[in-house]
Amino acid sequence: MQSCRWAVCVAVITVVGVLVGAGWASHEPSRTNKEDIWQDEPAEPRRGGRWGLSDEAIKKVMEGLRQRDPATAKELEKLREKDPEKFRTELREHGRPEIEQLARDYWEARRQKRNAQFLEWLKAEYPKDEQCLAKLKDGDPELYAKNFDHLMNQYGHIFDAYTSNPELGGVLKEDYELKKRNDELCRQLRREPSDAKKQELGTELQLVVARRYDLIVRRKEIAYEQLLRRLEDLQKHIQASKDEIVTYKDDRVKQENVRQRVQTLTENKVRFKWD
Repeated sequence: MQSCRWAVCVAVITVVGVLVGAGWASHEPSRTNKEDIWQDEPAEPRRGGRWGLSDEAIKKVMEGLRQRDPATAKELEKLREKDPEKFRTELREHGRPEIEQLARDYWEARRQKRNAQFLEWLKAEYPKDEQCLAKLKDGDPELYAKNFDHLMNQYGHIFDAYTSNPELGGVLKEDYELKKRNDELCRQLRREPSDAKKQELGTELQLVVARRYDLIVRRKEIAYEQLLRRLEDLQKHIQASKDEIVTYKDDRVKQENVRQRVQTLTENKVRFKWD
């Protein structure tokens, strides 16, 4: 199941064309000067959304294209000098196999990294499970993969919580153990003929349920605290946006921006090509 989910991720990312870690870069305008309103002008629509290939990704795609189709690669290199924007559009079309391979490589690297981190965590938190799994690695790789996926499905949500918030991970781990004990006590109560033993099991069940209640409340508290932090960040962005609008409404700022923009649009610069 885990491998299937990653395969789906690769397919989705390839279609959408949003690959950050493998060398994709956003075309979001950089805010270097708060008094320059023209930098907020939206860029012209690009195929594949607002994300484009970075220089590093373009280099990799072109290397693959030179091996697969030298003639097309040569034409694209000429186009890159004449019209960089059109070059990027054509590269997405002609370099599709290489771009898709970049996506697969990126997600495979992420999958392997996450799996390695999960095994380290499993060894620390559930050493018996990790030892049983390790014994299968050399003896039966297929069974190893099957058991690994089973453990990831079983503990993956706890591992992810530990990664982002160790306290939340600890809460989920304890609650997971208590849920197993809760089910076990219920089964014993149904089978137990002795009233005295039933009372003893019932007392323990009450303690387990009470502890689970506390853990659920704590889990909700952690979620609430995370929401508060996000709200604080959002409030900072709101204030910054408000300050920016106030700045842009200033007549002097407007006049200066209009002057600079007109100058930029009308000046005729001669650019020297070094390459």
